[in-house]
Amino acid sequence: MPGGWRLGAHERCAAALALRGSLAAAIAHHVERSARQGDEAAIALLRDAGEAAAPRAPASAARWFAAALRLLPAAAPSDRRVELLLARSEALAATGQLGESHAALLESMSIVPREAESLRVRLTAACARVEHLLGRYMEAHAHLESALADLRDPDSAQGVELMIELAGDSLYRGDYDSMRSWAGRAVDAAGLLGDQTLLAGALAVRALASAVAGRAAEGQSFCAEAATLINDLADDELSSRLDALAHLATAEFYLDQFTAAGRHAERALRIGRATGKGDLFPLIVPMLGGSLWVRGRMAEAGEVLDGAIAAARLMDNPQGLAWNLFNRSYAAFAAGDIDLALATAKEAFDLAQELDPGPVPAHAAVALAYARLETGHAERCSELLVEFAGGNELRLIGGGWRARYLELLTRSLLASGRRDEAEHAAAAAQACAEAVGLPMAGAMAALAAAALDLDGGEPSAAAERALSAAAALEDVGNVFDAATSRLLAGRALAQAGERDRAAAELELAAAAFESFGSLRYRLQAERELRKLGRSIHRRTRPGTGDGSGVDSLTERELQIARLVVDRKTNPQIAAELFLSSKTVETHLRNTFRKVGVANRVELARMVERADSAGP
Repeated sequence: MPGGWRLGAHERCAAALALRGSLAAAIAHHVERSARQGDEAAIALLRDAGEAAAPRAPASAARWFAAALRLLPAAAPSDRRVELLLARSEALAATGQLGESHAALLESMSIVPREAESLRVRLTAACARVEHLLGRYMEAHAHLESALADLRDPDSAQGVELMIELAGDSLYRGDYDSMRSWAGRAVDAAGLLGDQTLLAGALAVRALASAVAGRAAEGQSFCAEAATLINDLADDELSSRLDALAHLATAEFYLDQFTAAGRHAERALRIGRATGKGDLFPLIVPMLGGSLWVRGRMAEAGEVLDGAIAAARLMDNPQGLAWNLFNRSYAAFAAGDIDLALATAKEAFDLAQELDPGPVPAHAAVALAYARLETGHAERCSELLVEFAGGNELRLIGGGWRARYLELLTRSLLASGRRDEAEHAAAAAQACAEAVGLPMAGAMAALAAAALDLDGGEPSAAAERALSAAAALEDVGNVFDAATSRLLAGRALAQAGERDRAAAELELAAAAFESFGSLRYRLQAERELRKLGRSIHRRTRPGTGDGSGVDSLTERELQIARLVVDRKTNPQIAAELFLSSKTVETHLRNTFRKVGVANRVELARMVERADSAGP
């Protein structure tokens, strides 16, 4: 239709819908195309439509906010334009358009009145969060420090907000002492303000600062205080402070509290999905995935992280993608899928080279180092660790996890024939464990020493260290590292001539690896058992490698497929087999792929045909 008539038609449609009492979102489409600059009613309607759409449809929200900005008169107060720019930037960030979001925030910061402190702080915090996601840590730090310096009262609520952001900024840069300082200031100031939600955010980041700085007792105290406060807050109260849950979950993960970390990460994801606030998901999801694979729930960890990776690929977020990729590598390594571990670690490592130096590139290098050592490249493993994780003592790695990676460095140096350097790495692991005082760190230091004992011809000493490590790891729920400790103990006991004890530990290791689907390591344990002349009795059979159709399924997959034939739902199957629903879903997805079917009905028919045909 001719342009002028079309404008009038949109105007008439908007008026008719308004008379019917339609929602702002239904009218916004017509208002966007017909309203004139300066039409205050149209601006208000578009803003209402954007706010309504933001939690569930941020792309639409960004469109409505942009339309309202176009209609805003040139003489409008700057704070009105800034509010719309901020709303649009948040919607753009939620859709992954971080570059455009950053540009909108910078424009806002250039026009916001100096006296509008609260608004300026909101803008600066939002801008820093986007810059962190883009890997621009130095820019974020400069913006945050400048904003805090400009405040009339640095101990105000706005000042606490900036201190929390500065503590998080220090985490990205690997400056853990600075993180403790900023977080401590935030807690002191927040405690005087009477805002429980703000105090929860300050306590959570303080707990994390202590955890990554290696001060476990201090971290546990702040962690307990933060958890008590956060658990008493309703979801709607926490929706504006998801960083409190994210920081608490991360602190708990670093303090060997893996179950609690998973629980708080799940709550953060649930609130974020309900409110459309997903900017912290790249920090939250890895904590959930990590807490799952550590506890032996490999399939669930893989599913959680695969979803996060797929989402990150749609976004302009190199840090978020790298973060989830290296965590996917850790989970794949624990599951024994070394090809996937290597591929995801390599992609994470390559992406991390675009970021400023800090823990994210360091962890990406560690993930790649694990895969490289497992594939026989010990020299490259130690090079990656030393060059990218903070020198010979891996100083860019926070908390007790540094001891875990120093144990890896110890083994890689021994495999390269560099025993003197391996002894230094093991000593660093022990020093880290003593400073941190956490069970997992102590266990990993013991494993580093056990590797030295075994290399030095002292298998009995190695076995005892490995067994003490296994017990400590089991106590905190780290079942994967506990199983690898028992595998090492079994090998050491076999070398020491204690065949019965060796077989007992190897059987425990094999059973543990089988329970969480780590086929590669279960086969390693069984190979050691065969060397001792022990027969292998397995509860489940692997699928026939050269088989097709139903013959290619493992016993567990076939067991689930037969329950599908019985018309059992996923929750019913999960309850019958004592599995999680997500694990059942993962098994079914693998089964569909293996046998070439698209749904449960086709799978049931295939199993029935196979049963009719007989063996």
